[in-house]
Amino acid sequence: MAAPSKNPKSPTSTESEPVKGDAKLNVGQVSAQISTQIGDLIVNAGLTSVDNLNSALKMSKSKKQPLGRVLMESGLVTEKELYAALQAQNLIREKLLSIEQALEVLHRIRSHGDSFVNNLMAVGCTIEPIVFGVTLGRLFIDAGVITSQMLDEAMETSLLSGLPLVRVLVLHQSVTEMVAYAGLTAFLLVKQKRIGRDQAVGALKLSSMHNEQIEEILEFGGLKRYRSQNLVRLGELLVLSELISELDLLSCVERTLSEAKPLGQILVDEGICSEQMVGYALRAQKYIQDGTLDPLRAGQMLRECAVSGRPLELSMEELAAIKPVKIKRGRYKPSPSGFVEMLDTVGLIANRDIEQIRLVAERDPDAVSDYLLKRNIFDKEKLEALKVGYRLVEEGKMTVEQLTFVLHVWLWGRGDFATTLNMLGWKLS
Repeated sequence: MAAPSKNPKSPTSTESEPVKGDAKLNVGQVSAQISTQIGDLIVNAGLTSVDNLNSALKMSKSKKQPLGRVLMESGLVTEKELYAALQAQNLIREKLLSIEQALEVLHRIRSHGDSFVNNLMAVGCTIEPIVFGVTLGRLFIDAGVITSQMLDEAMETSLLSGLPLVRVLVLHQSVTEMVAYAGLTAFLLVKQKRIGRDQAVGALKLSSMHNEQIEEILEFGGLKRYRSQNLVRLGELLVLSELISELDLLSCVERTLSEAKPLGQILVDEGICSEQMVGYALRAQKYIQDGTLDPLRAGQMLRECAVSGRPLELSMEELAAIKPVKIKRGRYKPSPSGFVEMLDTVGLIANRDIEQIRLVAERDPDAVSDYLLKRNIFDKEKLEALKVGYRLVEEGKMTVEQLTFVLHVWLWGRGDFATTLNMLGWKLS
């Protein structure tokens, strides 16, 4: 699912002054002038009263806790209702959802239960990225790869974190990167009417069971070849050259399907790959198709271009000298060399602070925690969560990117970090 918001904010950023006026506002008479702050959405959807919200705001300020956490701990809203309000807030800001629709959805969640996405569909909201995500998710469900609950959780996390659906499924450890890519390929082939949906479901099921590329499954089943022998996809070539990660590729391929844009344009728009390198990769792709280069040599040439700044075209002597040594796939793997490096990687510290923290660590590694607390860079709760995450990365139980993902999901509502880890598929020993 295409990300509705690249930079989601935590509930602390949505706190407002106490609300004034009648909390029992008729959803059908909502004015476009109503604030889209979390408290106002919750009140105007009839989930709590103005007085209760004002009390929660005062408690939030006195305890220095996020408003969302106070609302949940006070029993004024459930976790599902709070996260639904956060999802609605994102969609309103992206102009994908009206305030009237948001309030109707939130009211339905209180009265009917079910997930935010299912209630969204029930009131007739056809938001293209969400419809795409549900359609893609149902393909995985019908193939027996994921369950309906896994899809609901992944859709919710996708809306909260701004990450595409397939990337969330991989980070939830619901599917492998290969199966995620197989699902996107199957979806594309159905969309192009090159195979039927039943064939896509069967091939995806076999791809998951046997850990094989979906094209090989389709061709083994007697269906026509779906690409020529010498064709390597643009994304696969860029991964092979280590210029993008497989997770980046999954995110961008999903966007090409949901937004009907070329992969190269998505890569450039997202800042993942430069326009020049996309151009080089397209030319290398043609050389592979012509039989001039094999994929491994082409990948190494692209990597050399990126490192040295040299143009793609080399002399025949230089080309012959390149040995087709298999390249290690993926740009970044776990784990960081130290706690400070991990802090830099997860992106929760400003660049101006990270160098000073490195100096502190060089003098006395044990002083880093006290420095972070005394300078108010982190509060104690966030620091403890980072330490737990760092231990999991060092033990090889999660990647740095997975930790970044978990931290940003946790920061929406805080609460117990171990509970968030458990919800997303990682259990503390």
